[in-house]
Amino acid sequence: MANSKLSEWTGLCASHLKIVLLGGRNSGKNSLGNLILAKEEFVTKERTSCSRRLGVVTGRWVTVVDTPGWWCDFTAEDTSPLVKREITASLCLCSPGPHVFLITVKASSFFSERRRRSVEEHVSLLGEGVWSHCIVVFTFADRSEHIEAEEFVQRGGKSLRWLTERCGQRCHSVLLNGDTKRAELLVKIQKLVTDNGNRVFEMQDSIVQAAAEERRRVDERAQIRFIRMKYYRSLMR
Repeated sequence: MANSKLSEWTGLCASHLKIVLLGGRNSGKNSLGNLILAKEEFVTKERTSCSRRLGVVTGRWVTVVDTPGWWCDFTAEDTSPLVKREITASLCLCSPGPHVFLITVKASSFFSERRRRSVEEHVSLLGEGVWSHCIVVFTFADRSEHIEAEEFVQRGGKSLRWLTERCGQRCHSVLLNGDTKRAELLVKIQKLVTDNGNRVFEMQDSIVQAAAEERRRVDERAQIRFIRMKYYRSLMR
């Protein structure tokens, strides 16, 4: 099954694919990125900045951008400005824009109404049009608990059903410590790209430019702090 699905993926491939990972803290974004690229590219720990990796997946160039996770029960208003800026700035790392956003939901945690609202608010930072480029991915760590996405949604309640409906019923389940369902996920990603006419998601130029400029200033300040730290340490020797 996996080989036939990968053949289907290869047949559909045409251009460089760009993916952005979105989700709460510890929801499996980093591991999902590694699963897609089939190698350990992302460090599996929380970050406050975006991380971009490039790889070849069965003959196709794929860029994956991992964004900082938000606290799952936090509203967007409660989330730090730095994390929100990085979510917006993720688009600058895959110019002219990503084809697909994968929203990770940790399967072992109950998806409450508060968590649903948190996902809605944080994803909506990118604009209303983002939802037509989204797929929900349920991440499983335990093989014995891994079930099909559709069954998981039915068990999950109305909050989870709302999220999948918002994403056009596009959802998938993966086992993070194996390649189970990886091939099927790749085909679903390409189907969404095809359904969208191979168009990438684009925000207003002014918003993207402001996010990129703010990210540049943050990086410059961090570099200045690093240089100062090295200088002071050299004086203490």
